[in-house]
Amino acid sequence: MKGKLVCQSGPTNTYVVSTPIGDMEIISCPRGLHSLQQMAPNDKDFIPSPGLLFSRTMVTVKSQMYQDNGYTYKPAVLCVQWLQHYFAADKSNLNSTPPVCSSVYQTGTFTEAVCKTLQNKVTFGQLISYGSLASMCGNARACRAVGMAMRNNQISLIMPCHRVTQSGGKVGNYSGGQKNKIKEWLLKHEGAEI
Repeated sequence: MKGKLVCQSGPTNTYVVSTPIGDMEIISCPRGLHSLQQMAPNDKDFIPSPGLLFSRTMVTVKSQMYQDNGYTYKPAVLCVQWLQHYFAADKSNLNSTPPVCSSVYQTGTFTEAVCKTLQNKVTFGQLISYGSLASMCGNARACRAVGMAMRNNQISLIMPCHRVTQSGGKVGNYSGGQKNKIKEWLLKHEGAEI
């Protein structure tokens, strides 16, 4: 586990959560998420499960850096609940995402526009190309900038960079090409046509 990060909203807490795609680390301050990432550096040891639907019990908190009453770090608690709904394919409860701390994306940047557009406009099971996402953000020629925003995404799944694919229909890379098997699993879990 990483050390405590302090942001303008207060100190952060780190949670480790088990999920069907491996352990994930949630870092949150009292105002919002700072990070939601898979802990494994690659998908070398990832074995896709033949059954894609999982019960909510598959997502559980394994540890947290600091004990909490469930209120101070409410964004982390909401994130765990959101992950339970996501892996149960409970689409009716995925619209309400946990808040993200304003320090994660600089306000008014293209990266912020990309991430917010992706989160709000590309829903469970939908795919979008880098070019189409760039166009939706007001700059059709910014495909590489979209790719860089996806590569640097700190809030995986909630900012669903796994739904961004190449324009020729290829799935493309995930996590710098280190977790492509996991990307394919996530898309199949969502019922996306790949």
